[in-house]
Amino acid sequence: MPIGHAGPLAGIRVVDWTHVLAGPFAGYQLGLLGADVIRVERADGDDMIRAKSADPALGRLGLGEAFVAQGAGKRSLALNARDPRARQALDALIAGADVLIENFRPGKLARLGFDPAALIERHPRLVVCSITGFGPQSDLRAYDHVVQAYSGVMAANADAGGRPQRIGFPVVDYAVGQQAAMAVMAALLRRERAPQRARGEWLQATMNGAALSLLAPVYAPALVSGIEPPRSKSTAFSGSPMSGTFEVADGHLAIVCNAANQVTGLIQALREAGTDAATLQALTQAGALADVEAAQAILGRELAGRPTADWEARLAACGVPNTGVRKPVEAARAVAGDWPAVELPGRARAVPVPGIGFASSEPLTVGLRSPVRRGADTRALLAEAGLDAATIQAMLDEGAAWEPTAPNPTDANQQP
Repeated sequence: MPIGHAGPLAGIRVVDWTHVLAGPFAGYQLGLLGADVIRVERADGDDMIRAKSADPALGRLGLGEAFVAQGAGKRSLALNARDPRARQALDALIAGADVLIENFRPGKLARLGFDPAALIERHPRLVVCSITGFGPQSDLRAYDHVVQAYSGVMAANADAGGRPQRIGFPVVDYAVGQQAAMAVMAALLRRERAPQRARGEWLQATMNGAALSLLAPVYAPALVSGIEPPRSKSTAFSGSPMSGTFEVADGHLAIVCNAANQVTGLIQALREAGTDAATLQALTQAGALADVEAAQAILGRELAGRPTADWEARLAACGVPNTGVRKPVEAARAVAGDWPAVELPGRARAVPVPGIGFASSEPLTVGLRSPVRRGADTRALLAEAGLDAATIQAMLDEGAAWEPTAPNPTDANQQP
């Protein structure tokens, strides 16, 4: 997609006072679309995702891979929010912002002197988005793993024996990050349409709510009809005996046969690959009887002898939806050419960072500044907030604010 334009959120300023995954991901989505995102960080140490890295050199710089994947384009302000001078600067930055995103435990922001309810009364154009586990009234500690269990995600992802399983990446963190970004854009649109509003808007995005929105087709039968269907033994959500994921000669193959013509196509592909008539008859009968175990056993035997590429071509030619199971990095590399690219220290080439995930007939994603070290913009942002040079230097000297001792290594020729 074209990169280099202003983006649909150009002119929107976001104070991203978040940490770890969900909140920073929400801010990153807005930054991809052109918003000016200021990341507020602690003066006394890196966020976990900055320090955690497979590459020790990047970890020492606070540029861990998970941070890089959602930190590009942002400016970084590192300070101690309990210091009066820091609070003065934060108050000025928030007053000039369109959006504040935070993901502290409920009540902590108010204890720091930035009660969201008071902020939106004082700043009528401000949108505050709070990301929590279970809402502002709950003090339960919420992590992706815990919310996957609480919300039913683990139960919906149970193995063949019924044992609940965590989805193998922080799906709830990223789901609520996307919902928070959507909520912010809805609030900005409301503000645009009703400029006479006398106060701002406080949004609540919860991890549990995001998880439940993803689970709608799982619990819908029980809520709508009062009937809870038995859990299918098939590895496909539809429960079709002819659908599932099967081991093949060089990996695994996912097949979906939800319609009669797809089942016919599967039988045809197997026949062309050499499956005998008796086996095809047994498979057809198992499918007609909805005998999942028998159908899956036959398919497992028949598919095992050929490689993924062979089956992908045969099944596609017969109209059967299918694909080999790919690693996430393989899928990402297939589309990374359309993503923004940023420079990192020690890398000969720019590396891709995730794009927005949707497309338009109009340009969307802006070119992004490379991810910066914690506090890389502290001095400039404190000045922007109205603090004089002597005060800023005193804060840095006293540890109330922080900046790296060397400039961001990739920042020499980039503009925020």
